[in-house]
Amino acid sequence: MKYTLPLLTLTAACAAAHCLAVEVPPEAGELRIHTAIEVEFGTQRGTVYQLQGSSNLVDWTVIGDPVYGVGQPVSRVYSTRTGTEVSFQSYRLEVLDAPTNGLAPWSLAGMTFSLDDQPGDDQVRFDTETEGRDLGTSPDPFRYTFQRTGPDTVTADLQRDADRHDLLTLTFTAAGQGTWVREEYRKGRLKDRDVGLFTVLATDGQPGGGEPPPGGPVTRPVGLAGTVYTFESGCGPVRLEFTSAGTGIEHGDDVQDDEPNVFTYAFTVTGTNTASLVITFKPGRVDEYDLTFGSDLRGRFERRELRDGQLKDTDRGTFGASGPGSPGGSDATGVMPEGSLKGLTYMMNDGETPDRLVFESDSAGTEYSDDVGDTEPNVFTYEYAVTGARAATLRILRRSKDRRDEYDLVFLDGNTGSFVRREYRAGVLKDTDSGLFSGAVTAP
Repeated sequence: MKYTLPLLTLTAACAAAHCLAVEVPPEAGELRIHTAIEVEFGTQRGTVYQLQGSSNLVDWTVIGDPVYGVGQPVSRVYSTRTGTEVSFQSYRLEVLDAPTNGLAPWSLAGMTFSLDDQPGDDQVRFDTETEGRDLGTSPDPFRYTFQRTGPDTVTADLQRDADRHDLLTLTFTAAGQGTWVREEYRKGRLKDRDVGLFTVLATDGQPGGGEPPPGGPVTRPVGLAGTVYTFESGCGPVRLEFTSAGTGIEHGDDVQDDEPNVFTYAFTVTGTNTASLVITFKPGRVDEYDLTFGSDLRGRFERRELRDGQLKDTDRGTFGASGPGSPGGSDATGVMPEGSLKGLTYMMNDGETPDRLVFESDSAGTEYSDDVGDTEPNVFTYEYAVTGARAATLRILRRSKDRRDEYDLVFLDGNTGSFVRREYRAGVLKDTDSGLFSGAVTAP
């Protein structure tokens, strides 16, 4: 005891004087206390706040990350242990206008998300600024705290009861769609972590994400020839390649339908940001699309599937375009890797349990399944080849030479896009899947 108080006094005095010293780790049973500062401030939605510190009221140092205001008070704690990072005589809050090129919303109120971590999808509805529910046969209500952590990323901490909460992170890669991570905590401990792709199904009761997001002026084409559109409604992506002014090819409409479908189409402009698209596959089979464009040739749609003149199904969701002259197309830069996938992680989602492919070298990697029943990682070798301005192939070989997967990749926006996967066992095609993929730099 007699050595503890002088040590604590010295630590506090050193921190107060902003002195620097090489710190010796504490010995067993030795107690040390370090000071910290806590700041709290109110925020206004659509504004960014940056804390700064100064010792002379002339030179100001940035402290921590910027805070995106969402209309709620913010509290932050910073340690002064090092005596340099946040130990200043004066502090101030810099208030900045938020960047306008982000895809993330400033509020989740009124939005419905489809999360594709299991067949049939999870659907989450945010009814107000603080309350929401999981949709389904037995809706599960929750309270939540919302944060916008970057131009394209938001988090929602879903409090279900005193001992149970989920932290949901949504990263938007295009209008109304992106990737998600959900961390499930039970009694303060992380119990499970799921990842996948999401689609905004509705905003304030409107399908496909409501009004066009910020990021640029509304763009509506006068024709579709030479473009590729991917439509996502939460039931699996549909990729339409418009090969000419009146014909095209559909890919990935049904996991049981391995052959592409040739179609004819009629595209009609109906307003400043709206159009209709009528696709005819064969007599008696017609799909009608109502398209509402936002920025960068993305937006929302309603699709009516007609069979022999009878309405069989109606879907709503979001779409995005690529192709010559369109975002993410052949004249975009940095769209896809050109040589090796080393250092990247790809999430491959076919509407069921997503697979995570981690490429650790120029020719080898590890596959992880986010299915709790499949805990063993699978080591593989791979071959990657660019086959077009926005296309590539990926061939994965497992330890067993009789097991391989072949991917056809179409890059639509950044390092994301759609895929068709053929699974071979002993040289025989066993299954064909299609879906969406997203790539990111592997976390260290």
